[in-house]
Amino acid sequence: MPSRSFPLANHLVMRTSDAEYARDRLVSVYGATGFDVPFGGRGFQVHAGHIQVADVGLSYCDYASDTSLVFSESTFVRQIFTISGSAAYSAGRQGEVAEGDCSDVLQSGTPVKFECSSNYRQFVLRIEHAALKRQLGALLGREIGRDVAFRGAAGQSAMRRLQRVVFQFASDFDDLAKSLSPLAASEMSRSLIMDFLVCNEHNYSRELFRTPPTSHLPTTKRVEEFIEANWDKPIDIEQLSAIARVSVRSLFRQFKKDRGHSPAEFARKVRLDRARNMLEGGIEGATVTQVALRCGFQNAGHFAREFRLAFGELPSETLRRGQHERRG
Repeated sequence: MPSRSFPLANHLVMRTSDAEYARDRLVSVYGATGFDVPFGGRGFQVHAGHIQVADVGLSYCDYASDTSLVFSESTFVRQIFTISGSAAYSAGRQGEVAEGDCSDVLQSGTPVKFECSSNYRQFVLRIEHAALKRQLGALLGREIGRDVAFRGAAGQSAMRRLQRVVFQFASDFDDLAKSLSPLAASEMSRSLIMDFLVCNEHNYSRELFRTPPTSHLPTTKRVEEFIEANWDKPIDIEQLSAIARVSVRSLFRQFKKDRGHSPAEFARKVRLDRARNMLEGGIEGATVTQVALRCGFQNAGHFAREFRLAFGELPSETLRRGQHERRG
């Protein structure tokens, strides 16, 4: 496993001081159409890593010298999160990002020019525009016709929240990607898209935050039965919306009213129950981490805390008891 000398090092794209090699990787991996460094590349160095989870991509890059990049039109939107240094960008409109800041959302279908200063470090989040429309359609309970047009941040606190989510997403996937179940990976990426839509203002924001109409108790029960039957699969909000025959917002509101929790919290309870059953089975060689990942919990520490709150003991204690009873 590569050294964790920089974020996403376990998903290495390049670590080089060769400007021509960097050019090749930037073109082949990131789709760059232009790349330039001053002084013939003297003093140039770059580290880069990238993860892709369905419609969500996240890249880390740092540049030791001034660097200029150009990207052609794309099917995804971008947002830049600057860790240190400063950079300027042009994507229909111009902007700058300094340490701790993030850019406006750079729309799909628009060429991007990016110029960064020396010793610059960043994350770049990429989300397919079609995925944004699908998730918005599920949230609003109708088909999204117009493209999602972003206007800016929903506020400093919203951007700080999104930044924390992005950084945690990078850390979790760099550490756990090989052991993450498809269930956990899918739900993490879907949750990130939700945060992205909430934290950035767009032409559907007002509708998104408008109070939805109520649904009915049979709807809540139908969705609970579906989750219980499909607990080991990603909980697809579009699918829940179709089953409930209401928008996701209406469904979430009715769940809160009827049950006091959200569908996601209900799914977590079901998965905790399944995890306890597995641990009580005491299968030889099984570990708490394996069970946690199998049941959609990507962080063993968080799983242990939630398990103890739900059942009054640590999952390791349940496993030991189950193995002891199994050996009889």
